[in-house]
Amino acid sequence: MTAPTSRPIVVGVDGSAESLDAVRWAARTARRRDATLEIVYAIDFSALLAGGVVPPPEEMKDVLREHGGRSLRTAAELAAAQGVPGATTRLDPDRAAQALVDASKTAALLVVGSSGKGRLTGLLAGSVASAVSAHASCDTVIVRGDAWDKAEAAGRPVLAGIDGGEASSRILAVALDEAKSRQVPLVVVHAWADDPPPHEPGHPEHPESVTDAGHRLLTDRLGGHDIGDVEVDRVVVRAHPRRELIERSGAAQLVVLGNRGRGGFPGLLLGSTGQALLHSAACPVYLVRTAS
Repeated sequence: MTAPTSRPIVVGVDGSAESLDAVRWAARTARRRDATLEIVYAIDFSALLAGGVVPPPEEMKDVLREHGGRSLRTAAELAAAQGVPGATTRLDPDRAAQALVDASKTAALLVVGSSGKGRLTGLLAGSVASAVSAHASCDTVIVRGDAWDKAEAAGRPVLAGIDGGEASSRILAVALDEAKSRQVPLVVVHAWADDPPPHEPGHPEHPESVTDAGHRLLTDRLGGHDIGDVEVDRVVVRAHPRRELIERSGAAQLVVLGNRGRGGFPGLLLGSTGQALLHSAACPVYLVRTAS
């Protein structure tokens, strides 16, 4: 066996069932990659400041530390059951989003659950998951649903969405690696808008021309990668990317896309397609960091 990679996979927990799903997913990924696993529990002492300034009593902090410690032990035991017995655990006094964003600076991958009753994954991925997806220094996976954990899901394909921008090559590289490690097909989707494209100089005027251009784009982007034995299904469709990827995610075990779209503004740190998938995908969502 090769030595584990130097950068760990980091997974955040808060004691919820959803965060334990994230631990299962992260541990299996660490085992496939021969990577180390780090489990982080954020206590968020700042939320206990009375009047925003008075710190909580030490007794209350001790209770929270004890609760966090139990959650970490449970998560570590779960990781060991997935074949990763050496996971490290860490209590962080900071807020969940900040603790995980900080941890991402030295991580190979950051993994969180999509929803839960605890502080970490609440609000349907609207708080912590969205924050870390937008601000993490590494790729991020939001573990959604439980279909991926069923035996029949093992043969489902990896789904990748690309828009033809500069980040497409990195997205395809990640998606191909995931498909190879799982020994499953890869479905690459290039979806263009519901409305016909504008009739501008140099722009195809007919949907058929746009479809042909989309197939050429996929062939060109895939040509720069070693596909190996992966069966690749190229899909070019006239549909909104968000709707197409959400619908197809029901038959996939993982969907891979960039954390920002080609048309994203610098201030819009998580693209609209990524936001939609975080809330509605039927399988885990792998957001490839495509912007500094």
